[in-house]
Amino acid sequence: MLRVFHRGILEEGIEIHLSDDEAHHLFRVLRANAGEKIMVLNGQGCRAYAYVSDLAAQTITIERLEFTPPSKITLCPALLKNKAMDFLIREATAIGVAKIIPLYTQHSEVKIHNIYEKQNHWNHIAQEACKQSGNPYLPPIEMPKKLEDVSFPPNTFVAALRGNTQNIFSYQREIKNHPISILIGPEGDFSEQEYQYFSENSFYFIHLGKNILRAESAALYFLSVVDHLKE
Repeated sequence: MLRVFHRGILEEGIEIHLSDDEAHHLFRVLRANAGEKIMVLNGQGCRAYAYVSDLAAQTITIERLEFTPPSKITLCPALLKNKAMDFLIREATAIGVAKIIPLYTQHSEVKIHNIYEKQNHWNHIAQEACKQSGNPYLPPIEMPKKLEDVSFPPNTFVAALRGNTQNIFSYQREIKNHPISILIGPEGDFSEQEYQYFSENSFYFIHLGKNILRAESAALYFLSVVDHLKE
């Protein structure tokens, strides 16, 4: 089924016009035909099942709506280099997260010259990932922040390479029943001062298997397991 994104109102029985970009992609690139079934996503938890009702006018009619509970996972990755960060945002959105908060960390070497342009770029990647995966929630991607500027919930987990780490399955109850945040460090890991900050705030240190993973791989490993436990 073809998927499109629409930020307007979705109600059963109504006809909608897509944005110029979405209409161009659906009718010119994907060459949707009259009567073709379409899934419309609004990024706020709704999947609308629709069909192309008027090819000439490029209108879509909504037949029924389906709503999905939101994710309770906030992903907080250290800023990664361009392709790695793009990959992480795309795949994390496909798996399903409530929010993404990039972090400035002491060992991160990434410099962003135009943060507003970069944030728009990340949001576009997330929207395309929603369409590809059928995820009805578009996670907001916040401006990068320092650790001390983020309000972390009591259940915050760190993918740690040192300290008193535990297996993630040791915290099944905390993960299943509560909103959580997941922290992923840069390629050089978190610093001693950052680990001290985590300890002082009673974050949980988690080890991810027997091998050392790249930051984006660690994030997806972590998210996949957490998503499974929450189900």
